[in-house]
Amino acid sequence: MSRDDARVPLLTQEELPEDYQYLFDEDVLGELNLFQSIGHVPRAMQAYMRYGTALWNAGDLSTRERELAILSVARAVRARYEWHQHVELGQKAGITIDELAAIARDDDCPFPEREQAIMRYASAVAAGTVTDPLFEAAVEVTDTETVVGLTMLAGHYLMTARVLSALAVPIDGGEFAGWIPE
Repeated sequence: MSRDDARVPLLTQEELPEDYQYLFDEDVLGELNLFQSIGHVPRAMQAYMRYGTALWNAGDLSTRERELAILSVARAVRARYEWHQHVELGQKAGITIDELAAIARDDDCPFPEREQAIMRYASAVAAGTVTDPLFEAAVEVTDTETVVGLTMLAGHYLMTARVLSALAVPIDGGEFAGWIPE
């Protein structure tokens, strides 16, 4: 999918109202296609970005665990844009290619118990299939605050995946990393 296939024009920094142009600065997040799409509603884009930042620090998850949760959501709903974006971020957080391949196969066996519970729970939030045992397993290896934050994080990335799909937002850089990256 190319920029021309997007359902809404991808805005540039200069096309945003002046009060919101800073949101496209590199020290914020830069001009990702996601933001170029939702920039048509700059106030909502700003709130979306602030909310995502707040969720990043909700609960007691490491960067690696957050990336495992996000990748699990992306895989659960087959969100190519989100998967593509978080493959590199996951690798920077210590997730190996073999672990990415396992996530893509929905195989959590290579992961320790805490990470398994986090990944299973995030996937279930995305699929709308959270059960008492999944919730309790996640609380057991973390705590209630962390599971609530994880629930909100997974829900945020599920919503993001739906927005990306509805607006047909093209993957940044053009070519999908693949479900099993090389």
